[in-house]
Amino acid sequence: MQYYLVEDISHYCNVILKKCSPLHPSTIPYYDFSFILEGSAVYYADGVRIVLQKNDAVFLPPGTIRSREARDESLRFVSFNFTAPEDVEFPFPAYMPGCITADIRKLVSLYPPSHLSSFYHAKEKCVNMLNYILFELLDASELKCDNEHVMKILYYIEEHITEDLTLHTISKVVNLSREYTSYIFKKETSKTLTAYVNERKLLLAKELILGGEMSLVDVAHYLGYDNYNYFCRMFKRYLETTPMGLRQKG
Repeated sequence: MQYYLVEDISHYCNVILKKCSPLHPSTIPYYDFSFILEGSAVYYADGVRIVLQKNDAVFLPPGTIRSREARDESLRFVSFNFTAPEDVEFPFPAYMPGCITADIRKLVSLYPPSHLSSFYHAKEKCVNMLNYILFELLDASELKCDNEHVMKILYYIEEHITEDLTLHTISKVVNLSREYTSYIFKKETSKTLTAYVNERKLLLAKELILGGEMSLVDVAHYLGYDNYNYFCRMFKRYLETTPMGLRQKG
């Protein structure tokens, strides 16, 4: 399992500019991961023009011929230049439209310095922040979902997995009708919303049971199953064993 995607960071900025300065064409020896929080910018990657708007990103690997246009418009953007271990490969395209989620925006808002500092473990914090963002993007790429509403649903489920997740609650989060929420989720994931929620809850239940620190009843209650017998039936349906059987095997 790869726990770290970032080897070193040579540049980090999180700035608001009155106008966007140019970057002249050059071959970069590092990864350039840059994204727009407000405004727009125009990059070139090996001669291909990429127009970035709010929440869009560029991900340029070492060896890319990179440049950026000068623009007389205000801009808020975040940029990382970093290296990665030799065995790490990123499946990201150069242009990543709409990939910056509310959680990523919130995270970078907590780390505003425009440049790396030698004080207070700033670089170490920055490396860990970038690792988190890259893992979030890898998770999103594995889902292979381009629907903004469905991505929001998936993130909400992960963040609220211990709560009672109903179609009514989730449809309010994405501000859609229950019928349309159910339709687009099934269309994009090939699973019903109820089936997906149960699957995620029970996979977490499996980890908690094998961890051995909680009773089986406490695991059920923690994940929002007030009826323990129902929890056992769902567990057996999805994981082909009972909670007690899993604990005895573990």
